[in-house]
Amino acid sequence: MNKKHRKHRKHKRKDRVPMNKGTKTLLIIVSVIVGIALVLGAAVLILNALGRSQLTDDGLGMNAIDGAELLDEGRVRYKGQLYQYKKDITTILLMGVDQPEKGMEAAEYEEGVQADMDVLLVLDPMEKKITMISLSRDTMCQIDIVDASGNVTGTAKAQLALSYAYGDGADLSCQLTKNAVSRVFYGLPISAYGSIYMDGIAELVDEVGGVTVTALETFNQFTEGQTVTLTRDNTNLYVRYRDHSTAEGNNQRMERQKQVLLGMARGLLSKVRQSPASILDVYRAVQRNVTTDLNTASMVYLARTAAGMSLNNDVIKVQGEAVLGADGEHAEFTVDETALYELILSVFYEPIDG
Repeated sequence: MNKKHRKHRKHKRKDRVPMNKGTKTLLIIVSVIVGIALVLGAAVLILNALGRSQLTDDGLGMNAIDGAELLDEGRVRYKGQLYQYKKDITTILLMGVDQPEKGMEAAEYEEGVQADMDVLLVLDPMEKKITMISLSRDTMCQIDIVDASGNVTGTAKAQLALSYAYGDGADLSCQLTKNAVSRVFYGLPISAYGSIYMDGIAELVDEVGGVTVTALETFNQFTEGQTVTLTRDNTNLYVRYRDHSTAEGNNQRMERQKQVLLGMARGLLSKVRQSPASILDVYRAVQRNVTTDLNTASMVYLARTAAGMSLNNDVIKVQGEAVLGADGEHAEFTVDETALYELILSVFYEPIDG
């Protein structure tokens, strides 16, 4: 190498600006932050993928009403129209328990602990919408009977609310209720469940900043037509009241439950749209009064999916007839099977050519 080239190389080295200690430290910090963000982002994507695989079903194995023809691959023909079970649809059973706090011991039977609210939460990625379907707690259906060890020994026709009572007040109760609801819905696959005791509902209302409703009836401290904001202190008074003198008492209560349910759903959607991970904070706040088989992956998937969806502004009520039973005290609700099947087709299936 000649002297001219050596001089040129020395000159270039002199032109470099040395990196000071502060700049190096800043670059290291930025690199670490970027690295953490990438790891967290990858973790969220992995959890999302796991949640999706856990919570979606193909609808195979569902039954059909008389006059409907079951075909292969989740298809059914009804009144000349061909329907296909929707891809990636998720169905979760939500239960409201009629006791203040969760606290029963495992495998302990207590007749008083019943599920007063049974709602199917349906997430439809194809139409990007969330639908809620409520089923009366007085619905007469086949419920599982279990022995002291929690083993199913048979079934009996009874009110849906009693299916929760035959369990342990936690997972077994949820599973028994899930089985009963699935039977009512012609074998509908229910991906997951979650039950919440009354104090948990009050805590959840607080977590979403309160729920404002217009009172539908005059009772306790409420006056029909009055606008009131429900909080931890008065939510249970509003959703638990039931007029036992009429067969319509539970239907009236379901209308009030619908108001609160929609208000909480809107509040939760607002939170997860800002940050899907906030669903985990909400869950931790009410966890002591909740039983669910949803894990972290499932919750992340649900939050991310729901954040991009619109909420149906009504809770669809399964149609039927309510009458007082032979004892004149307990209501019995009989589902309109044709109306229910057509509801199932409209929510869970899509019409296709064929």
